[in-house]
Amino acid sequence: MPSIEGAQMKRTRDGRRRFSREVKLNAVKRLQEGERLSKVAKEMKVEPALLARWNQQFRTGGEQALKEVGRPRGRGLRPPAGRRTAELERLVGRQQAAIDFLERALRRVEELRQNKRDDGGTASSR
Repeated sequence: MPSIEGAQMKRTRDGRRRFSREVKLNAVKRLQEGERLSKVAKEMKVEPALLARWNQQFRTGGEQALKEVGRPRGRGLRPPAGRRTAELERLVGRQQAAIDFLERALRRVEELRQNKRDDGGTASSR
């Protein structure tokens, strides 16, 4: 059994293992050749559910479905465009509601000021 340590596997900052496409393909090929999932998972020291997920990804999308180690560059923490658009639309809606409220409040204050000036008395400068 070839080792999965070294260049084919990396560790994240929090210590989790990240497997290369080569390691995933090797594991899936072993399953395709008839080896038992539990045996391959035990030898690779991975959860059977993870190995089953790789196998399913391979069956539905081929080699391209098995992602390489790490994240693609430039895709960082940005949410998908549709989600971001919806988030910005909600923000604009809240801001517009606040503007409408403040405009109504300003009109009301101006009406009250005009009513005070109409009684003939002098307005306080305070």
